[in-house]
Amino acid sequence: MALIVSAIDEPRSARLGKALIFMVWLALASALCWSETVWRDEVRALSFAIQGDNFIDMLRLMRGDGHPAVWHILLRAAYVVVGSPVVLKIVALTIAAASAYLLVFRLKLPISIMLLSLFGSFSIFEYAAMSRNYGISMLVIFLIVLSWEKGARNGILLGLLFALLANTNVHSVVLVGGFLAYWFFDLVLTRPRPALTAYRAFATAGAIAAVGIVLCFLTVYPTFNDAAQNDLSGENFALLVLRAFVAPGSHFLAFYPDAVIELVVAYPVASRLLAALMSVLVCGSLLTLANRLPALIAAALVLSGFLLLFTLVYPGGYRHQALWLVFMIAIIALTQRKAAGDAGNEAASGIIKFGRLCFLILLTLQVVSGIEKVNRAFVAEIPLSRSKELGAFIQSRPDLKDAIIMADPDYLVEALPYYVSNRTYLLREERFGAIVRFTRNVRLSLSLADILETAHRLQESEHAPVVILLSQRLDQVSAPVSVRESYVWWLSLTPDDIAAFQSATNLVRRFGPVAGSDETYDVYVVK
Repeated sequence: MALIVSAIDEPRSARLGKALIFMVWLALASALCWSETVWRDEVRALSFAIQGDNFIDMLRLMRGDGHPAVWHILLRAAYVVVGSPVVLKIVALTIAAASAYLLVFRLKLPISIMLLSLFGSFSIFEYAAMSRNYGISMLVIFLIVLSWEKGARNGILLGLLFALLANTNVHSVVLVGGFLAYWFFDLVLTRPRPALTAYRAFATAGAIAAVGIVLCFLTVYPTFNDAAQNDLSGENFALLVLRAFVAPGSHFLAFYPDAVIELVVAYPVASRLLAALMSVLVCGSLLTLANRLPALIAAALVLSGFLLLFTLVYPGGYRHQALWLVFMIAIIALTQRKAAGDAGNEAASGIIKFGRLCFLILLTLQVVSGIEKVNRAFVAEIPLSRSKELGAFIQSRPDLKDAIIMADPDYLVEALPYYVSNRTYLLREERFGAIVRFTRNVRLSLSLADILETAHRLQESEHAPVVILLSQRLDQVSAPVSVRESYVWWLSLTPDDIAAFQSATNLVRRFGPVAGSDETYDVYVVK
């Protein structure tokens, strides 16, 4: 028990209460993690991590995918020891548990913010059950908070943590800028002015952080996923940015539970109203920091940086948006002790209370989303992906043991290496492989006839059965249609091609619905 004591003079009942809370979280997050079927983006990182003969080869081959290297290095190291894809879940859950431990026992937060943050969807699912690199950001952010006072003495410790944070994912580069902004404005606005050594420490940390940021961008750019970006051709950049800042909530709609997002999709009027409400909640949450101007500026700058990223580079999913929530939690913890000693007038106190209310509502919405994830996993039993069931089906068929698996869209095969060892073929790139490159330099348009022709060619040249996974339900297509897939891919379907395809294949399995992805399919075996 002594290992989880956060304060020596904390009452025993408080320590026991925190221990119980942490154990409940650990049990819930572990159950979600081990029950959740992995999907393509999770396995894609592992496929990158284990390629090449050594770490240098791995780093060279992963360059340009869009993610820096920290997550891949951790996976590679764990895989060397364990030798199994299960390291995905082990590493992700270990990192999440460390973050939860710091949140419960070490960060100085109001109990309401601590509890809502701990059981929000990002803490129990997105950064724990979902085995991706974004959970590392939360851990490093909390370590920065805990190291702040000690690290600010010479800047080296914080600089190293900033550099590490910048190499967890591209979005975290914005968070590094936020921490540096907080430090800078805290220095220049503090009275009396700090000693010169404090500025030297800031400069040292900034220089080390800059090296980390450069390393991140050298790993990420130039990207080979040139199609996986916002298409801004013909757009007015200034107008796009203006819209983003006028209605920031439209870029953070994933903060709503799925039940609310369904209204957004179904009713355009509701969409505008909910986006306006989210703008109030997001911007209002900043006022939590109204009595700490450096923190307020930093949080606003991070929000602005995310809005620019989501608008001009890549649309933000929940995993990206939630990083702003984590930064807010961290900056509140970082300023909690100082803010407690600040005397404010009644008006300022009212503003802070309004901001705290907005932030608590945001965190409560994340808890509702977390409840939805628990219900989906253990009550409705609707998986994120059908890849696990497909793997079990392939293994149950001796005749498909050595089958080549291909799919449309191609990325449906990326999750399969976690469950089966079958070779996978990428139709649009015309090569064997398990990692799709989202580039325009491929076959952007395919027909069902093209897919069937490729399958027959592989069957003859490789002397192996061929399995085709299709996301489209062919029996529901009655007229010629072109379907957009992924970013710039198209699939054309005609009744004649469908008839020819069905006569040349056997439909051996149809999988049911999924929640949160598109990884369900009809399974065909070429005759």
